[in-house]
Amino acid sequence: MYYKLLISRYYARPYIFFLFFLLLIIPVNITAQEMPGLVNSNFAGSQSAMINPANMALSKIYFDFHILTASVFLQNNLVYIPGNDYKITDFFNPEDELPRYPPDDNNFTYYRNNLDKFVFNQERIIGPSAMMLYGDHAFAIHTAARTHVSATNIPYEIGVFSIEGLKYSPFYNINFWSKNQNISAMAWGEVGLSYAWNFKKQFRDTWTAGITAKRLMGHSAGFLKIDEIDYVVLNDSTLNIKSVTADVGYSLPINYTNNDYPDGGDFFKGGGFGFDLGIAFTRTKQGFQRYNPGHICEQPYSDYEYRLGFSILDFGAIKFKDHSQLHRIEDASVYWQNFDTTSYNNLYELSRQFSDLFYDDPDSSFRKNSFYMGLPTAVSFQFDYHYRQNIYINATIVQPLPIWKYTLMRPAQIAITPRFETDWFEFSLPLSLFQYRIPRIGASVRLGYFTIGTDRLGNWLGVSDMTGIDIYASLKINFRKGKCLRSKGTDYCENEEYGFTKRQLRLFKKRIK
Repeated sequence: MYYKLLISRYYARPYIFFLFFLLLIIPVNITAQEMPGLVNSNFAGSQSAMINPANMALSKIYFDFHILTASVFLQNNLVYIPGNDYKITDFFNPEDELPRYPPDDNNFTYYRNNLDKFVFNQERIIGPSAMMLYGDHAFAIHTAARTHVSATNIPYEIGVFSIEGLKYSPFYNINFWSKNQNISAMAWGEVGLSYAWNFKKQFRDTWTAGITAKRLMGHSAGFLKIDEIDYVVLNDSTLNIKSVTADVGYSLPINYTNNDYPDGGDFFKGGGFGFDLGIAFTRTKQGFQRYNPGHICEQPYSDYEYRLGFSILDFGAIKFKDHSQLHRIEDASVYWQNFDTTSYNNLYELSRQFSDLFYDDPDSSFRKNSFYMGLPTAVSFQFDYHYRQNIYINATIVQPLPIWKYTLMRPAQIAITPRFETDWFEFSLPLSLFQYRIPRIGASVRLGYFTIGTDRLGNWLGVSDMTGIDIYASLKINFRKGKCLRSKGTDYCENEEYGFTKRQLRLFKKRIK
């Protein structure tokens, strides 16, 4: 895969290993970012809770059984493959080879600017899940496996050194200073229960609240949090670190002394809880009626003019206490000669080397055998407008909200997503600004029970630089309101509030003849 090649090559330098070793040792399983082409649909069912759990009670379906969703997302602003040289579809042609670029015949080149660098890598598998909606109440259960890697506020010179190596002489004898660098990675599983309730209805207005409670099972995690670093690179073998304050923590499924995988301990190294909270206001086109349907499939669907939503996503943390270590280096300095000859055989040696380097004691950096890793918490605002008939326009803002000291970071995003939506076909065209400044265009198609989409259509077409990858696919079975399995369009299960049945249209045409 392109992103594995990119990461393994990009973070191979010894000095960069000090900052980015977490990206190499966290296992990658198989979420596109926010999947706007999937979660905003009125047929999303249980998946609508991923952006706002309140949306479940406003669905066009009364039951869905989710079989599988798989997604992968990678985005960075340092290395890339020019769009004219390669596109993602070329990966499926075994005769095509990755292009190569100087200085070291790399399979990628890099942006030469002084912007701070970032990397976001997320994967998610959503397993068997289900949702049921009855009246004003919706219930759901979901299972998922997730990985998340984030690196933020990385100074541009670190990016240059990672590509060029310490032999890049234009950066010699320059005093570099930076702070608040955060590199975090985690892999975990979760089982969640969701509930949504239309708690207030008044004429055409409906207020809905929703919550998802998740049991989190941490498989592995690692982080590097640099509060401040002040250093000078004198030459390709000498590094003068004038001051550094940083925390390093890890809980990994490898043996720290001999690199055996797995380590022989528990599969899950920690546990915790997470929550999604949401509220929504809906202005329907007509007032609602109070009645109790005899069958769950008889439930009416009241179409809306617009819907406003607010949610807090991934609020929670996992405490890692099995096979875990937390180290801290505080206001330390070192004049590091022969830096380029530094070697290590395992993580145990590496941690002791750094402790001895800064403190003349291989154990002084150690603090304790546990730490908390926060989920990629964010707040989100949503606006969904029913333009006409089957055409909707959605606007969504996602803003990261770091709460824990050691935490995964969620990228910021604003997206406008027009969509055409019917029972058996749906097409959406997400237009987004990643990190509020990188424009992207995507596409998503639903045919019956299957959805496939991407937020980076340009990469697939080869019209934009390849700075990552984004794709998601979903398979599930759902049942819409007003359509019973045994109904043939001739009984009470076809309700007027969902839409006129074929039988009703035939009778109407007869009356007007």
